[in-house]
Amino acid sequence: MVFRHCFIPATILFFLPRSREAPVFPLPARDIFPAMQTAISTATGNMNTSIQNGTELPLVSVIIPIYNLETSISACLDSLLSQTWSSLEIILVNDGSTDRTPDILNTYAARHSGMTVIHQDNAGVDAARYAGMDRATGQYVMFLDGDDVVFPDCVEAMTRMAVRENADIVIGDYVRHLDRFGLFRRKDGAIPENRVVERQEFLSSYYSGFFGMDRYGLFYTYGKMCTKLYGREFLLASRPAPSGLRYAEDQLFNLRVFPAAERIALLAKDVYVYKFGGVTGNLTLSLFDDMIRLHSLKMGMTDREDWKKSELRAFLNNVRSFLATLAVSGRLTARDMPEALQKLNESSIWSQALEAHPGVDDGFFSAMRRNDHAAAYRELDRNTFLKKISYRLRRIILKLVR
Repeated sequence: MVFRHCFIPATILFFLPRSREAPVFPLPARDIFPAMQTAISTATGNMNTSIQNGTELPLVSVIIPIYNLETSISACLDSLLSQTWSSLEIILVNDGSTDRTPDILNTYAARHSGMTVIHQDNAGVDAARYAGMDRATGQYVMFLDGDDVVFPDCVEAMTRMAVRENADIVIGDYVRHLDRFGLFRRKDGAIPENRVVERQEFLSSYYSGFFGMDRYGLFYTYGKMCTKLYGREFLLASRPAPSGLRYAEDQLFNLRVFPAAERIALLAKDVYVYKFGGVTGNLTLSLFDDMIRLHSLKMGMTDREDWKKSELRAFLNNVRSFLATLAVSGRLTARDMPEALQKLNESSIWSQALEAHPGVDDGFFSAMRRNDHAAAYRELDRNTFLKKISYRLRRIILKLVR
């Protein structure tokens, strides 16, 4: 068994495509939380000791939209129950799950008084989050995805910074976790140091990152809702109407909310653990429409021509990466390419992007410009060959260790 746990993570690292991210430490999945606690205690001097008996702590509402997560929701909830911050209300929104998820949620809520379950018909993650917001009573609000986990002092570290800096939003850092192995992959310091960004500085220096001009490398960090702590009163005053998107709805939410924040605090600390495959594993061609709509909506949210041109370039990149991800996982075949091309041709942003960036004309885009779906798929297939091998090896290894 020792050999298995040592060999398999090393095997994955060998076959994973190279990136800027480097592995931190391989561990059996059962040891993930003790290891996280040890790492936190070493780095912070055990923040648990800073909580004084009798001190009234601000209530934090944690909202989790959940759909068919019977195999992963327990780990998520256990990570919340292990928090060093005791003043929590946990709002579980069951978005029409058809597996054992509702029973699991009811069991947890019956055992823990700080948990509330909302059962609703399937309406999408956006609607589920809003249902949770309507129920929240805390001074601060956090959002989690039900297949992810948080570090034991996540809530404490973010809440203390929010109080100390009088921040409307706190942004924490994250690591990625390859499911079932406890193997972490870390970024190269997306948030290098603690700091506070005032509204004017954010609008002039950071907001352009939402439109593809991410000179600070923070887009993925502040585009997600799940690494944030929001002031509830701020959120109620600034939140937009639900977008109805099923793809990157959190990006659009933050795009609309962040400009209203007077103070945004950046916390240079890992607080959140994204599970491998949690988002890309759910991509389907049916979400391609929402990806197109997302970029179209963003085009209408700025008057700056340089931002629009950058957003159109980001859209082209996303078209390729979206279809490539589907091809790698086997959810896009040559027979699906005519449908993908039709969706693009029916949108105005596709022609705008091609016109704005005539130099984007490699094999894939050259074929797409000619409406040659067969040639476009061949280019995708050729460019994703090694990634397909890596993806299939991952799937095989995951089955071996179950």
